[in-house]
Amino acid sequence: MSAAPTRTATVALERRRETRMRLLIWLALSCAFAIWLALVAVAAAWVREFFQTSAAPAPAVLEQVGGIVLYREAGARADVSVAQGMQIFDGDEVSTSPGSSATLRAFDGSSLQIYPDARLRVDASTIGRFTPAATRAEFALLTGAMRLSIASAENQAHTMRITTPRGAATFASGEYTLRVTGEAVRISVWNGKATADVGGRSVNVAEGKKLIVRSAEPGDYAVVDVMENVVVNGDFARGYDAWEPWEDREQNRPDVPGHLAIERPGEASAPSVAMRVTRNSERDAHNETGLRQVVNRDVAGSRAVRVEAMVRVDDASLSGGGYSGTEYPLMIRIRAHDRRGGDQVWTHGFYYANSEDRPVQFGEIVPQGTWVKFSADLTQAFSQTATIDSIEVFGAGHTFDASIGAVKLLVD
Repeated sequence: MSAAPTRTATVALERRRETRMRLLIWLALSCAFAIWLALVAVAAAWVREFFQTSAAPAPAVLEQVGGIVLYREAGARADVSVAQGMQIFDGDEVSTSPGSSATLRAFDGSSLQIYPDARLRVDASTIGRFTPAATRAEFALLTGAMRLSIASAENQAHTMRITTPRGAATFASGEYTLRVTGEAVRISVWNGKATADVGGRSVNVAEGKKLIVRSAEPGDYAVVDVMENVVVNGDFARGYDAWEPWEDREQNRPDVPGHLAIERPGEASAPSVAMRVTRNSERDAHNETGLRQVVNRDVAGSRAVRVEAMVRVDDASLSGGGYSGTEYPLMIRIRAHDRRGGDQVWTHGFYYANSEDRPVQFGEIVPQGTWVKFSADLTQAFSQTATIDSIEVFGAGHTFDASIGAVKLLVD
């Protein structure tokens, strides 16, 4: 009587075991299939990423070398001299000494010309093996000035990217100047368009404009005209602020000093405010009286330098530029240093008569008692200049009476 229930219980237990076993087998198979699917997905993603990012090295070439140019291989601690034609790979750095310059040619034909006391690093210079999207042209200007020329190319998938200590920027085909100093980073767009990342904000810089980034903080930047006026208070609206009065008298011939005054001319053609310099000599002794402003502006690699002012000459006792062509009743003088540290001086004078046929090689004639707008292109004169030190506006000679206003020194 008891054997039948026992057999029934045993059969039920075996069936439950078989059911659990089948469930475990299906669970194992499902897990294995899921793992297989995951592996397939990972492999597919890896293959896709490989095809999208795989790139071959495309080193930049040191096309031109002028003076002492140094090279530091990626991971190295010391700089060594370079030779023209050397290949520069990812992570390598090129630096220029005072008075030196170098030009790198990227694989896409772009030219990167660095000027004295500059350091440039190649961050990524590669060409995609399977897709143009993997192509990268990325450099870092650590300090100094650089001219960037990007040739136009059809169907070009990559853009040039330059990193600076205050952010990075991408560049379309065109012509640019980049300048990195302790005071600011400047990006000038002569032709083309640049987009910069400034403190997490995207800033577009159009043709004819310049981006000035003074720090990496959001908002600490300005977009100005590409030709930046570096003279402070050149309109004399704040009197002599930012200017230093000075006078140079002839030795051993005591005479009256020159006189400076801030005036409001009032004529329709005149600047609203002007500096007037006068002197009425008693002994015909030489005198220079004027204002000086320290500029201390790096202009290495500048594509343009220009000086502008409104000028007026009312009186002068000397004809033309005086006895030696250096004594004009009104003068502008700019002092600078070239790339090798040598002094440079640019001088220009204004006069209204030269009845005695005195030298006037540094001057130009203007109508007496009339306001005239003056503008001079100094790009060629300062083509080898590293730093503009100062600008001076002054009267020179014996007796003189002249005025100047709206003084600007426009630099790249």
